[in-house]
Amino acid sequence: MKKFLLFIGIVSITSLMLVGFNNAEQHSDVRGMHELSNKEDILRGTSEVITTTEELKELTESDENNSTEINQLGEEIEKRWDRIEKKVEMDYPEDYTHIEESLYPLIAMANREIPNKKQLHDLSKETLEKLENFKKKIN
Repeated sequence: MKKFLLFIGIVSITSLMLVGFNNAEQHSDVRGMHELSNKEDILRGTSEVITTTEELKELTESDENNSTEINQLGEEIEKRWDRIEKKVEMDYPEDYTHIEESLYPLIAMANREIPNKKQLHDLSKETLEKLENFKKKIN
């Protein structure tokens, strides 16, 4: 009888351990898929911010009075960044801080009634460089 109880005990403990390892493995898979999803979202969002910032930079090179279009692109950059901002901040805090050092002044300048095109051009260039480097890093 003691051998039977010992056998049942060993089988029970082994079963519990296997179930525990399996659950940990499943949890790890879910976390891995979440990280992949975040990375894909960040890459897509970063590409969108880059495209819009390039459009803004092109407008700053024009002699036309295009303040309205500049304002609209500034708002668009802000919306696109807002979609990924929290994910970038959580997953890449140093890059987040580095990018925002030029991105927020760019958005603020673009949203002025009469934006300074020279400053916008310089900020666009700086922001694009940071975004491109970030995209290469995470890709």
